[in-house]
Amino acid sequence: MKPEKRNLPVDTLRGIACIFLVAYHVVGMNPESGLKLHDGFLKNANEFLAYIRMPLFTFLSGYVYAWRPYKAGCKKFMKGKIRRLIVPMLFVGTIFALFQAFTPGTNSSIADWRFLHIIPVAHYWYIESLFLIFIMVVLLEHFRFLDNRIGFGIVFLLAAILNIANAGTPWLGIAGAFYLFPYFLCGVYCFRFPFEYKYRKTAGYVFLALVILFLVFYGYQNVGGRRSFNALAIGAVSCVSLLFIELESGFLANIGFYSYTIYLFHVFFTAASRIVFKSAGISDIWMLFLLGIIVGVSGPVIVDLVASRYSFTRFFLLGKGPRKKTENFPERSLLLKQLQYALGRNASPGMKLQ
Repeated sequence: MKPEKRNLPVDTLRGIACIFLVAYHVVGMNPESGLKLHDGFLKNANEFLAYIRMPLFTFLSGYVYAWRPYKAGCKKFMKGKIRRLIVPMLFVGTIFALFQAFTPGTNSSIADWRFLHIIPVAHYWYIESLFLIFIMVVLLEHFRFLDNRIGFGIVFLLAAILNIANAGTPWLGIAGAFYLFPYFLCGVYCFRFPFEYKYRKTAGYVFLALVILFLVFYGYQNVGGRRSFNALAIGAVSCVSLLFIELESGFLANIGFYSYTIYLFHVFFTAASRIVFKSAGISDIWMLFLLGIIVGVSGPVIVDLVASRYSFTRFFLLGKGPRKKTENFPERSLLLKQLQYALGRNASPGMKLQ
């Protein structure tokens, strides 16, 4: 596997993480948001996945980072992360805050505009937290703490302690960074020090089954908060198990290809789909759920296809660099076909990374 190439199993997991995330915002984080469910399978599954959803996103971020890790040139590296993470977070996050404030039927709005982004906006906390993780990783790479298993183990132990101790403050995503950091390190470790043995895939299925059985029979209510020892163990084991299994799906991989854009924009489409379809008289929960998933995934893909055409939108909406001269885009009349291609093509491990 070469760093400059895409990896079908990893993109498949990215696609799964995207589905989990979109489903989370379709269902809602509590009975007062989303579909406003007080009980039932969807609500229970949503809470069940809380121990896997963001850990998986972060684990994959660490794994992908390890393909092209920081080596030298701190200024260039951080400039790239500011462009890719902070610029879209500020621009799109502000638009979302305004959307929440002025659109009837949305679930919440900013409490104090003076602290916009200092106190992260909705799910954009993750982007602020991930940026802080990259700052920590640059320091660790500079002093070569992550070059061997012993140094890695010490760093992971400290990260795990900070996670479980509930260290940090929500401001600027600091608490989120301490929550996510162990999972990011797990992803880096799995790439740098891979577990290569004959029954790796079987072990993945066994450990994932044990996690599911533990949650089903022990009860996710008794596991503890997301920053507890049990939650950390469940999240880490689930991520590593899914990597071991090496699931491959062209459809999911092509959703995973747009994972960052889906993360940025899915909330606009899940909220809009709920408002529009309820206004149209659709009340069946499963129908609203499925429509929300479809719109929440396909909407951001359309945004990516359109925004990638223009320098301004590439930069501010997607955090991408200038459009290459060799890069071709379909005419507007072909965008629907391009969307069908984007979600239905057969992903190839040889596709280049964005």
